[in-house]
Amino acid sequence: MLSEHRQRLISIFLKYKRIAQLFNRYATYNGSNPYQAPATLNVIPHFEYHFGAYLPKKGMFSITTSLLKLAQDLGVKFHFNAKVEEIIYQAEGKTSEVTGIKCKNQLYKAEVIISNLDIWFTYRNLLKNLKAPEKLLAQQRSSSALIFYWGVKGTYPQLGLHNILFAKDYKAEFDGIWKDKTIDQDPTIYINITSKHIKRDAPADSENWFVMINVPANEDQNWDELISLTRQNILKKISGILKIDLTKNIICEQILDPRSIETKTGSFQGSLYGNSSNSQFAAFLRHPNFSSKIKGLYFCGGSVHPGGGIPLALLSAKIIDQNLSN
Repeated sequence: MLSEHRQRLISIFLKYKRIAQLFNRYATYNGSNPYQAPATLNVIPHFEYHFGAYLPKKGMFSITTSLLKLAQDLGVKFHFNAKVEEIIYQAEGKTSEVTGIKCKNQLYKAEVIISNLDIWFTYRNLLKNLKAPEKLLAQQRSSSALIFYWGVKGTYPQLGLHNILFAKDYKAEFDGIWKDKTIDQDPTIYINITSKHIKRDAPADSENWFVMINVPANEDQNWDELISLTRQNILKKISGILKIDLTKNIICEQILDPRSIETKTGSFQGSLYGNSSNSQFAAFLRHPNFSSKIKGLYFCGGSVHPGGGIPLALLSAKIIDQNLSN
């Protein structure tokens, strides 16, 4: 198995258990299980440590606003708060061709349609009366996330911009996610605090904490109960490490869980990266960026080729652009 090969490579080159655990974490960057993901994903830490990463000055949202401005400068017209109800296509012999989209009971004609909605919802909700690729849609979904957005009173020099508080039993954590579909009582905690570098991101003498753990995709678990229990476990772990009572210092909170991730982003089951990459064949089984059944229909985003995450989602759009330009 390539996943076993991946583990052997890590154990050969990394003798220290904690360093090996750190490098195992990179499989989670596309929602995979470090103990099942193929060795190819070892390339991720190379990119991060060799080339480095960037911190957008106004946060991740500034990537969206920058793309919006670029598109508008090129003459693109946007219709906001307008939910697409259906992709309209017309059959012509053995093949079909897009004719437009239906939005607010109005037809907008188009020769090319690009859907960046999760491929699962694209087929289930937008492509009516079209036979869906059931085997592809039935593939295992990637993991999701439970995120606490905390406004925290005080500053904490023990923490930096990026912080990872690892689980003592890393394998048990992922067995919980992938086998038991639940959250282990000792999850690995990622804490991002942008106000460490950008002071305006939080009021004076306060910090903005993005606290995230990996969790299973939504399969009707009792999330209210899981969130309540996990919040207690997270607070206990952080408080113990920092030697403070963090509970008293949280002055505001918002929570994002698999249910709300699906509602807000249209990602089926709240999975962050579409289908999982827990096998050596996963990369080859992703839905392509074009439809073989409907001419003029294209797909982009994290649920199709080449995969999830901002760089790959943008690359999927670039693939379509190159295809249309040729």
